[in-house]
Amino acid sequence: MTSRAVSSVPDANAVAAVFLDAVPGAMDALRHAMRAHVGEQLTVPQFRCLNYIGLHPGSSLGAVASFLGVTLPTASAMVERLVKAGALLPGTAQDDRRRSALQLTPAGLAQLDAIRRGAHAELAQWLSQRSRDELQTLHAGLTLMRQLFGRPGPMPVTDTSPTPSSFPRTA
Repeated sequence: MTSRAVSSVPDANAVAAVFLDAVPGAMDALRHAMRAHVGEQLTVPQFRCLNYIGLHPGSSLGAVASFLGVTLPTASAMVERLVKAGALLPGTAQDDRRRSALQLTPAGLAQLDAIRRGAHAELAQWLSQRSRDELQTLHAGLTLMRQLFGRPGPMPVTDTSPTPSSFPRTA
């Protein structure tokens, strides 16, 4: 094996540099695709709140506030609006009655699924312009990233259509 072939294999520092360069652009593309399908029914922070609770059923208000990077009163007001809109079901944690345990309602899950389906279709359309080899490489890399960073797989997309509800736009 030549030294040129050995040097073409990136080390951890080179991968970290590419990761730091690539992930913000990937996140921007994801945010754009999601925002395009949030519509007028939800604000982006409300969508992020629903998505977080969908991935972490039984989340506390404090966990939601921490994830969103907002104060407890701000998270509380957002959650209250989503409860009144029928997207979230408030509850109390069984192990500590002082802690909230938030769940998506069927309407909240349907809204989240509709946004995910729309974003998925938009990203798939954009990616369809890539070659089979590029798609295979990207798929392998993203699969490895999911394994390395411990994110759960995507929430299942159901076939239910979102119920026409009027989620408030104020965040």
